[in-house]
Amino acid sequence: MRNEEIKSELAALRAEVVALAAARQEAAKPAPPPEASTLSTSTGAEAPSDAEHEGFMGQVEELVELLENELRETPVVSGLVIFSIGILIGRFLR
Repeated sequence: MRNEEIKSELAALRAEVVALAAARQEAAKPAPPPEASTLSTSTGAEAPSDAEHEGFMGQVEELVELLENELRETPVVSGLVIFSIGILIGRFLR
């Protein structure tokens, strides 16, 4: 019975891999160019979202730089101890 269950699960996983590969190929295809009519009817609503995106990306870059500097200043042993404590706390919270 155990081998049959494993074989059926393996077949299901193979089918899922095939489906994911097809979805990945579909996502990799380039998007069709936008039509001229949709470009002329835009009301400029895209500009604020672009500004918000730029602001968000700026904040993310600042955070990454801050974390990199913090990691450089923290001794390796202290960083490992803090990381280990975080893992233990995570295990206890499960």
